[in-house]
This record gives sequence, C-alpha cells and structure tokens, in this order.
Amino acid sequence: MQKSDKDGNNVHIKDWPEGDRPREMLLEKGPEALSDAALLAILLRTGRQGKNAIDLAREMISRFGGLNGLMMATQEDLLSVKGIGKAKMAQILAAMEIVKRQLRQPLGKINIIENPRDLFEYLKASMSNLSREEFRLLHLNRSKHLIAEEVLFRGTVDESAVYAREVVESALRKRASALIFVHNHPTGLAQFSPEDIELTKALIAACRAVDIPVLDHVITGRDDCVSLRQECPEIFTGDA
Repeated sequence: MQKSDKDGNNVHIKDWPEGDRPREMLLEKGPEALSDAALLAILLRTGRQGKNAIDLAREMISRFGGLNGLMMATQEDLLSVKGIGKAKMAQILAAMEIVKRQLRQPLGKINIIENPRDLFEYLKASMSNLSREEFRLLHLNRSKHLIAEEVLFRGTVDESAVYAREVVESALRKRASALIFVHNHPTGLAQFSPEDIELTKALIAACRAVDIPVLDHVITGRDDCVSLRQECPEIFTGDA
C-alpha cells in the first residue's frame, strides 16, 4: 500500500506512521475501529500514481454510493475505475460475495415464509443498489428452505421481459417444491404496479399447472422490500 508525500512521491506502507497503517490498526484495535475506506484499502493493497490506497478507496466509496453500492458493482463497473485491474477487482468481488453468502446462508435452514425478515435483509443487501432490473426465482424445498437462487431475467431500468415457460422450466430443473418471485425497482419505491400484479397472476397460473405453488412475489426498492402476499393475499389462495 502506498501514500504520497507532500511532493507527490509515493511512500510505501512500511514508511507510514504506525497510526496510519490500516493493517496494523486492524490487528491492534479490531476491524470495527477502521473506516470503510481503510477496510477497502486493505483489500486494494496499493493505490495508483498520485493516489494512495486509502484515497483510491475513498474515491470508490464515493463513486458507488457507499459499501452497499460497491456490493452491487459489476466487473465492468470496477474495471472502469482508474487503478483497478483484474487482481483488485477479483479481491473486491470475492469479499462482497462472502458478505452476500453469509446473509443468504440462514435462508437454507429456516422457513422463509414464517421468517420474512431474514429474506428481506438478504434481498436488500443483494438487490437494492442494482442499476438494472432483475427478476429472480427463489427455489424452495417442502420445508420452505431456500435450495437455489437464479437470476432468470435482466432488463433495462424500466422493464424486464418475463416468460412463464422459462419460469416453469427453471423450477422443474431445480426440482423446487415451491417458488418465490423477486424483482427490483432500481430507481423507484418498493411498490407493485398493476402490471406487476397481472404478471404475478399469469406466472402463478402457469406454475399451478405443473403443481408448483408460488408463495410470494417480493419487490425491492432503494430502501425497502414489499411482499405481494402481504398486500394481496387473495392472489395466492391455495398456494401454501
């Protein structure tokens, strides 16, 4: 990790004052004592010409709107940052994926319908800052535990084409006993449009034809999630 002196020359991390070294601070005081930028700087290890690792980390956090935004960054997003190559990109993506998997792991051990808060926390972490609309299928077993998650469609900010045949084929391929639909509104609130409701009805009908119940359709916005099962329970009558 490097920093620049007052003349703009790069100074190696070993020459930093001890109190400024993120790794030493982490080992001495614990990771919770470090700023977001300092934690990210440890992953980056080095900066770029004229900008040390912490400065580069601050630039990235500002650019992506915080760590939540960074968690949603794609390979292309990261590589567009000057000073981020494939090695740094891989380190960042790996760290962020660990966080997502940690949040998703409990969903494989609990009844999601009876514990929606855990599901919402995971979805907010993994979808709230996406720049494009995604339609995901959550595949459940008979105990309502998550067994697989699939991004079935990616669309523009405003629309995503969803086809019933592909939803059914995915459910059969994963041998799901039940499904939950999820999609995000990248620039809006977590609320259902009339089109969302009609789409849900059509997909529920298609899945019922092959005896696969649909238990919910969740929409994520920038700051929240909403459940169509809670808003319009009559749509899901008979699916349990």
